[in-house]
Amino acid sequence: MNKTIASMLLFLALAVVLSACSTSNCNSGKEGRPGNFITGQKPADVTLATLCTDRTDYNQGDTVHITFTVKNLLDEQIVLDGGQQPVMDICVGAAPCLSHYQPEISQLTRLVLEAGQSHTIQWDWPPPDVDMDKSIHPPINAGTVYGNNIGLDGNLGSVNVQFFYGPRRVWP
Repeated sequence: MNKTIASMLLFLALAVVLSACSTSNCNSGKEGRPGNFITGQKPADVTLATLCTDRTDYNQGDTVHITFTVKNLLDEQIVLDGGQQPVMDICVGAAPCLSHYQPEISQLTRLVLEAGQSHTIQWDWPPPDVDMDKSIHPPINAGTVYGNNIGLDGNLGSVNVQFFYGPRRVWP
């Protein structure tokens, strides 16, 4: 009996530890297309943008693994056209964005997605020359990651997640 209780407690403790270690930090947003009474087009979700960091808490010097995915939710091909600006980008705070560091991101100004297809960009942050004062809010060691994308309608969409970089602090 005691062995059974001890093994159950050990299992529960392990489950809690593993869930705390493997929790990613994600947020999503959908772009919707309005319906059109004249053409008979029904309202529909067009894209799903999902931004994730691999966790919520980091020590100073840790690498924050960021992924940003845009998925076509329609049953037809869509074309996202940013003109001169990137169709997708990742920014941390007010510091320069991923497109500043990676030319292939800054040159991704047009993206064709087939029905159900998605496109993902990744960034291991911080880059060596980042201005931490523009990225992390020093009084509380918090940062915000923004995933920006051009929608089907040509407007800019954005999702964000927050994380702590260094010891958590409360507002002074």
